[in-house]
Amino acid sequence: MVIDTHALTWWLEESPKLSRRAGGIISSAREAPRPLLVSAVSFWEMRLKECRGHFLPKTPVSEWPAFLAKVPWIEIVDTTASIWIAAAALDWNHRDPADRLIAATAIAHGVPVLTKDRLFHRKGCPVEAVW
Repeated sequence: MVIDTHALTWWLEESPKLSRRAGGIISSAREAPRPLLVSAVSFWEMRLKECRGHFLPKTPVSEWPAFLAKVPWIEIVDTTASIWIAAAALDWNHRDPADRLIAATAIAHGVPVLTKDRLFHRKGCPVEAVW
């Protein structure tokens, strides 16, 4: 499963915005046969917000990749050229480039996305969404 940026942020920040079910899915990833995937675009997305003063994290976003790399049940997935190309070609009415990259990453890995984003839950979304 690919974890969407907001779900990752809420989990790292221990926010009550993370649903009980989503928190359970993240916790159960410890015993899952496949790691929970984090798209590298999530770091870019949150670092931009941090730099603009729209997000004040407990731990600087620049430290997130090193922290998550030490979590054995999480895998950071780079945004490769093929992911960028696939994201651009998605037949999906979602304009956010980060969300398109997350969807393309999920498709490439054959997994759903853990997200609250309503556009992922609407008919026509090219990937399964869980919340």
